[in-house]
Amino acid sequence: MAITHLLSTTLLALISCTGNNIVQYVVLLLFVSYSVIILLRPRLPSARMVKLEHLVAETTDMLHSANEERLLTNREFTLQTQLRLSRVNLTKSTLRSKILEFGLGYPTKEYLHIMGPLSTEIEQCKREVKEVKIAILTEMEHERQVLYSANIDDMVVILSSGCSNLKTRGRSPEAQSQ
Repeated sequence: MAITHLLSTTLLALISCTGNNIVQYVVLLLFVSYSVIILLRPRLPSARMVKLEHLVAETTDMLHSANEERLLTNREFTLQTQLRLSRVNLTKSTLRSKILEFGLGYPTKEYLHIMGPLSTEIEQCKREVKEVKIAILTEMEHERQVLYSANIDDMVVILSSGCSNLKTRGRSPEAQSQ
């Protein structure tokens, strides 16, 4: 953005030196068009698709690591989550195919779909992935809390049994027999 700002300032300064109004308007129109194209690039379906693919990969990795760490003990939840991710992957593949229909060398067609149904479908798929990710994180934290509680209970039992052993060790043999 800083380069664009510097370029625009320099370009506008050079244009103002010329006395031809038509040239000024043409260059200004070209600059505004270029700026709009640059600003809209992140909203292109292909750019949204890259973000979706990254989010799906991150969520899938999170599910695998949670399974490896044995933080997902609820089998039904795990299967439901895997089913949801499989459906998301199918949708992602379908959306990727639609984007490839634009052709790799002609991104101008893609600009026509910035606000179209394809972009909406990609955003819906991203919302679904985010919901799955939140569900996984919630379940993982619940399982962690259960583990922490079990560890606390175990430590309390060990400490309480250890304290009673310490009390009996400090007493004389006659007092222990009473």
